[in-house]
This record gives sequence, structure tokens and C-alpha cells, in this order.
Amino acid sequence: MIYFLFHHDRWDNKYLIQELGEENVRSIYSHDYKHWYMRHWRHFWGSVKVIWRSKKNDTIVGWHYLQAVLAWWMCRLTFRKRRFVCLNVLLKVEKSPKNWLHRYICKKALQADNFKATVTSVPYGKWLNSQLGIDVEYTLLHDVYHDYYYTPQFEEGKSRNIVFSGGSSGRDWELMLDIVKATPEVKFYMIMPGHQYRPFMKKHNGDIPQNVIIDHDLPIKHFMHRLCQSTLVVLPLSINAPAGLTVMYQAAANRRMVITSDAEAMKEYFMPYQLCGKDPAQWCDKIRYYLAHEEERNKENDRFHDFITTQCTEQNYAKTVAKLCFPDGKE
Repeated sequence: MIYFLFHHDRWDNKYLIQELGEENVRSIYSHDYKHWYMRHWRHFWGSVKVIWRSKKNDTIVGWHYLQAVLAWWMCRLTFRKRRFVCLNVLLKVEKSPKNWLHRYICKKALQADNFKATVTSVPYGKWLNSQLGIDVEYTLLHDVYHDYYYTPQFEEGKSRNIVFSGGSSGRDWELMLDIVKATPEVKFYMIMPGHQYRPFMKKHNGDIPQNVIIDHDLPIKHFMHRLCQSTLVVLPLSINAPAGLTVMYQAAANRRMVITSDAEAMKEYFMPYQLCGKDPAQWCDKIRYYLAHEEERNKENDRFHDFITTQCTEQNYAKTVAKLCFPDGKE
């Protein structure tokens, strides 16, 4: 039996069930606490739940890497035999006792024979091995693209020279604000989660440029309306791990060019001319250039749209996960 462990209680996994066979799959949903700081308890109790319900030699597929790692350790310490598939490993590189422990438990799990992991980018997998000092073979699994990311109903009111930046994890909002200040002639939308918005606004004490609208916790309808009103989508990232993947797919589905950080995970998806470092001037130069060159924007939009709609489909995703769950073919 295959147990899918999801890190919250809202997930569309129909395409996976169809590929794997409904008779082979059980889904476990972690309780989705409202407060962001409760996510550690969500991860922990979800891992406990899936171990309790599964049996010897069952396969546990962790949608969130930390839940898969925690479940592996729980099985190791209680002498339970399970097989594990971990979807999209992340790694925290900041030096702290907490992150040292995080790296240690991930390293041990990744090296285990009964633990298989995927990455969204080949360069990121190589970087992950170099950071942990290990030699593990990862399976390339692009984040899944869904047709509903295309939202033509929000096209109305599209304006020129608006740059959108939004999302929930791994965003470098300080760099984004520096970019806004350095490009006063361009209008920006910044949409961030509430738990980041409040300290961000408090830190800057209302010293926000006039050319930016900053909002938080928007419903998806309003979030996509803002994105579709824009000409460019800009995603400065604070981490090297995969982040911003959903927003970049939403942008590509609606033919909006993306400029993002030169993180290893992004090198799988974007051309070098779309990647930037930490210098705000580099971002500003690219923003000005691509706002002024519609033909080049459209060419890149077509390239990336073709990539996600052929390589990152639900069908390809499900087939790759199925091969990990059934390495010798369906039972």
C-alpha cells in the first residue's frame, strides 16, 4: 500500500491516484493549523499519523520533505520497516544549532537505502550533495503545472509597466524594496503573507516609496488579478532551495515573463539572462530592458510556456512518482 502524506488538509491528488490505482493509495492529511508558527506540530503529528496507519513494507510518500524525514527517523527508532519517497528536498544553510540538527537528520535519511528523494532541478541536486558532503542520486521531478493556473478572466484592466512580486516562502522582500526604490519610474505590486507583512512594515515605519502597492494575504482571485495586470513578474529569493515555483507557473500560464534570483533551483527553468544576483542595479537594468522590449518578452513567454505545458504536466509528474513507488512495475 502507498500512503501519501500531505502537509495540510487541502490537496488535489486525483491525477496521482489515477496513475497509481485507487486500490493502491491511501491519503493522509495533516491538520492545517491556522497559525503559521504551528507548522512544526502539523509536520510532527502528520508523520505520527501515517506511521500509525501504515504497515510493514508499505511505502510512505511525503509531500513535504520534513515530514518524510521525521517519519523515517520515527521508524528507525521504533524498528518499523517502511519505504519512503520524499518529494522535493529543501535545505537550510544558515548556521545555527537548529539548522545543524536539520541538516543532520536530512543527511542520514537521504543516505538510507529505503529513502528515495526527488529534486526539481538537476543543479540543485548537485548543490545539495556538495552542501551535505554526500553522493546521492536524486530523481528529477519538476513541480507540477495545472491548467487552472491560466486565468484569462483577470486580463481586464491590464496596464503597461507594472511589475508584480508575490508569494509566501523564500522571498527576499528587503531586496525587492531596494529594487522598487531604485526604479522610481516603474509601478510595483508586492503581495506577501501577513506574518511577514507586519514586521516588514514596522521595520520600515511607513517609509515606503509611492511607486509600490504592498498588500498581504490576498485571496487567490485578487492575487491573480494583480499578477495578470502586470507586465513582468519579479521573484528575488532569499534561499537557494526551490521557492516561487507556483508563482512562476502562474506567470508562465498567463504569458508573463519572470525575472528571478540565480538560485540553483531556478537554473532548471530559466535562461541566464533572466537570473540576477543580490545587486539591485542588475535587477533594475533587466526590468527596464524587458519592459521596453515586448518582442523579447513574448519570445521568452512562448519558450517557458511550451516547457511547462509539455515537461511539467500532471501526467508526467504522476508517472515519475509511480516509478518511485513501483520500481519493479505495479504490483
